[in-house]
Amino acid sequence: MMPIKKIFIAFLIIFSLMIGFMAGALTAGLNYWFQPLVHIQISNQSGQTIKKLKLLVNTASNQHEITFPSLENNKAIKARFFVQGEGGYRLEATLANGQIVSSGRGYIESGSTVKELVGSNEIISKVSY
Repeated sequence: MMPIKKIFIAFLIIFSLMIGFMAGALTAGLNYWFQPLVHIQISNQSGQTIKKLKLLVNTASNQHEITFPSLENNKAIKARFFVQGEGGYRLEATLANGQIVSSGRGYIESGSTVKELVGSNEIISKVSY
């Protein structure tokens, strides 16, 4: 009788762990924790080094600031970040000569791919969903 009791206890423990895992996965899904990230690629075509590069992201009444290291001319940088559902963003670049170039407000949602091209006088955006 003892081996059957041990097997039954082991089964109950494994079954309880499976139920707990499924409850956690369901909770994560209901809270949108599985949403895909936003991908962004920023290319510098300004003719000079970008000394300061800042991305301002607004989502769910929160504003986040993502800063990037300096970016040489004809180079690109990629990043990924989380947006809760949908939101807006604005990119601001300070060039080596001190000129500040910024984009207009862009719309993003979970899973968006954004390509930003920083020029000497403007930033051109291309967003795909």
